[in-house]
Amino acid sequence: MTRDEILNTLEDKGDDWVVAAMIEGSIGYYSVKGARILIEDIKNSRTTDACERCIVCFKGDLLAMVKYDIDGFKRVSPEKVERLVRAVQQLEKLSTVQQATFGLLYPTAGV
Repeated sequence: MTRDEILNTLEDKGDDWVVAAMIEGSIGYYSVKGARILIEDIKNSRTTDACERCIVCFKGDLLAMVKYDIDGFKRVSPEKVERLVRAVQQLEKLSTVQQATFGLLYPTAGV
């Protein structure tokens, strides 16, 4: 997926959908705030990232990592997608620590 394809997904589905995809794809590694930072990086033409997940799993290729998350999220049930997008919108109101706590609990949170 090229940067343009990711930007098109952002336009079609919305930033909240892509944030939700990144949370699901990373099994909670990203907080809402962290995912939004990476989305802004992509919008600003940055194509690499130095977080552990990106370096280890995607050789630092930010676009490949977000593509992986988007592709996976397309296979998630519409009901779960809707729940997670709503959760993203609610988590946005919480502190960074509270968002990180959600991420740690995500694999067992039952979203």
